[in-house]
Amino acid sequence: MSSKTYDYAIIGSGLPGLILASALSRWTSNIVLLDGLDGYGGCHKKINTPLGALENGLRFFPKTKSTESSLLFMESLLNLKLIASSAETNPATYENGQFKQFVGFGEQNVEFYEELSYFLASEQYLLNIPVHEWPALLMKNFKGHFLPRSIVTKFVAEGNQVTSVMVNGTKSIEAKQFIYCGSFKDLSVLLPTDYLSSKAKNKLNKSVFWTAICLDLCHKEIVTENEFMNVLNGTTQDEIGPCVGQFYKSKEKPDCQYSQWITFVDEELSDDSEVAASALKKMKRQIKRAYPNALDGLLLERIFVYSNYAGEGIIKLNADQSIPGLENLWIASGTQNPNKNMTGSIMQAQLILSSLGFNLNDSKVETLEDEKSQQHKTITSEEMTLDEAHEAEVDM
Repeated sequence: MSSKTYDYAIIGSGLPGLILASALSRWTSNIVLLDGLDGYGGCHKKINTPLGALENGLRFFPKTKSTESSLLFMESLLNLKLIASSAETNPATYENGQFKQFVGFGEQNVEFYEELSYFLASEQYLLNIPVHEWPALLMKNFKGHFLPRSIVTKFVAEGNQVTSVMVNGTKSIEAKQFIYCGSFKDLSVLLPTDYLSSKAKNKLNKSVFWTAICLDLCHKEIVTENEFMNVLNGTTQDEIGPCVGQFYKSKEKPDCQYSQWITFVDEELSDDSEVAASALKKMKRQIKRAYPNALDGLLLERIFVYSNYAGEGIIKLNADQSIPGLENLWIASGTQNPNKNMTGSIMQAQLILSSLGFNLNDSKVETLEDEKSQQHKTITSEEMTLDEAHEAEVDM
């Protein structure tokens, strides 16, 4: 492993990592894709249930220009038609014994409102191909080396260049370019020891990240004909915020139905089993309040907890999404994109691809060396020391 230098080392084989691995394979096969798990795809996997295959938690694509752009990009990459149609969602909430159009939370402060608002569009895109099938389709186009059970423990750098990554604490993998698709929060320990000041590390570690608490339910009968997005919160104000969810008809068993729900808790608190349990209890309590028979005789109740699902760090990236001071380390973590959730993950990968000088419809638009040389010239013209550059680029 240490004797080979890859063109690209991609850390993380979730959706952004697979998108980049698949796309870059059009130009080179000298790519290594690393993941700490046994397989690829991250949380995007098929779940087998009594009602057939389901997504691993709620998957939602709001009908917005950003989402349309991201899905068209995926269609170009996969050479498949993904967008089937669109449908109204008209988010509604349950108050005083009836459903009402959701118009906001009023004076209530919902800390994770930005994450929740992603699900509150009035329309959504419906897909021809479920998300859980995307990883295999993307992997089919990948021409490099996939190394599972490879936990990156450190980036090694010389000057303003990352030269290698340490894997499982013992092996070194060298590459010309590194693309990080993991949790942004983990960068506080993965970046070279002297890259971030203690103060910056502390602030990064204290940045708010959200853990998603997901609940999938398979109902033995039709609970409701409602097709809108449910926004459930109840009348009791507590530290656990609202949840959102939808009901779906089962194609394999038309007389049955399933529903998928999601809420968020602070990442710092999510390790406390009581916090996660409280979030689940509130979700189920509010579902039962709005749909009294929804929890009776369930065919399946499934809980899925996804750490570092959303949030932002304090390190300001360069416009091309590379790390300041480390010009060949690119950040493809979806949480760093202005767009949220699935849309953000796709668009961040697309942005990295563009920054590297590639276009799916054309040949490489310019050499990476020329592009980075010009950026380096601009930075060095300011005659800043490495420490000064860090202070300028790290939002304290």
